[in-house]
Amino acid sequence: MATKVRASEKHQRLDRRRFLQLGSAAAITPWLSACKFDWGKAADTSLLLTGYRDTRPTATHSQAQYGVAGIHTNGQLAFDIPVAQRVHDSLYLPHSQQALFFARRPGTHLYAIDLVSGEMTHTLSAPSQRHFYGHGCISGDGRYLLTTENAYDRQQGCIGVYDVKDNFRRIDEFSSGGIGPHQIRFLADQKTVVVANGGILTHPSRGRKKLNLDSMQPSLTYLDSRSGQLLDTFTLAHPQQSIRHIDVSDNDQVAVGIQFEGDPTEQLPLAYTHSGEQQLQPLTASIQDWQRHQQYIGSVCLNPEGTRLLLSSPRGGIVSGWNLQTGALESIQTQRDGAGLAFTANEANFFVSNGIGQISRLGADSFSSNTQAPFYFEGRSWDNHMSVAKLSHSIATPQQHSPAG
Repeated sequence: MATKVRASEKHQRLDRRRFLQLGSAAAITPWLSACKFDWGKAADTSLLLTGYRDTRPTATHSQAQYGVAGIHTNGQLAFDIPVAQRVHDSLYLPHSQQALFFARRPGTHLYAIDLVSGEMTHTLSAPSQRHFYGHGCISGDGRYLLTTENAYDRQQGCIGVYDVKDNFRRIDEFSSGGIGPHQIRFLADQKTVVVANGGILTHPSRGRKKLNLDSMQPSLTYLDSRSGQLLDTFTLAHPQQSIRHIDVSDNDQVAVGIQFEGDPTEQLPLAYTHSGEQQLQPLTASIQDWQRHQQYIGSVCLNPEGTRLLLSSPRGGIVSGWNLQTGALESIQTQRDGAGLAFTANEANFFVSNGIGQISRLGADSFSSNTQAPFYFEGRSWDNHMSVAKLSHSIATPQQHSPAG
C-alpha cells in the first residue's frame, strides 16, 4: 500500500543564503560542434530529441562515442552533434527555441542546442559536489530551469535552479525531499513540481554503484518550486520499489514507473498513477504480464489527456500500452532494447526508440504500429529517453554545415 506523509513547514525551511552562494559555481563554456541538418524538408513541426552512443569504431576512436540528435517525424535527421559525456534525457525550451540534453548519472554536463541554427551554444557544468541525474524541467514562462542533482557532500538529493535568460546561471537549489532524485515535472499551476526520488544513494567516486539497497527510501514528492517547501510525500509498501520515472498529463495525471531492486522472484506492480488521491494507485496486470517487464520500467509517456499510457522495458524487450480510463493493459509489443518514448500531439502518435538504431511509431488509439517501417540509423544506440520539440513555423532554413574534422 502506498502511504502519504504531510511535511511540516518548520522542517522544510531552507538555508536560502547558502544556496544562493552556489550560483557562481556553474561554468558555462561555448562549444564548437559538428552537425548536419535539414529543416526545410520536415513533414511537420515536431522534432524528436534524443542522445545516442555511436558504436562504430573510427580511425581515431576505437570506443563508443556519444552524441545528441534531432530527428523529424518523417525520419530525416535534423542535427547530429558529438558530446563528451553520455546523455540521458532532453528538454525543449519553447520560448527560446532551444533544446537541452542532460548527462546521465554521474555526469556533470548539460548541453544547450540552438534549434534555429542547429548548433551547440553552451556546455553547462554542475557545481562542485554536485552531479546531474539526467532530467530537468522548465518553468511555464521559460525563465527557470530545474534539474535533479546529487548533493553527494550531504548524501541528499537536490533541485538546482538556473536562470535561462542569464546564460543558465545557477541561482539556487533546494532539497528534493529524498535521495536519488531522478525525473522531475511541473504541474499545470506552474508552481508545483513532482519529483521521482529513486531512494538510491550513489557517489561519483563509486561510479554507478548503488550503495544503500538494504536501506533505500524511494518517494514521490510534491514541492513548491518558488520556496522549495515540501508539500507532500508518497511512498510504497516495499522500500526497494525505486520510483524513477514519471510523466504528467495536461490535467495533472501523474504516471509513475518503478525499477524494483529487491528479490527478482518477487513480483510487485511496476507502474502507478496519482491524481490527488491519498495513495499511489497501482496499475493492474497479471503476474505473467508484469514478469515480462523484468522488474524494470525504462520510460513513462502519457498522452496530453492522461488517458493513454506507454511504458518501456528495455530489459524485457517490450513496450506496454495502457488505457487509464479503464485501467486495462491493452497491448504488449516486442521492442528489442526499447527505451525512449515520446508523444506527438499533432499526429496523436507515440514514438519508441531502441538500442539498435530504430525509431518506431505507434498509434495512440490502439498502440498499434502502422504500415510505415521503423526509421533506422546505422551504428546509433539510442539512449534511455526521447522528447519532442514543437518547432515554430517561423524558423529560417540555415545553410548545411559540414562535420568538423
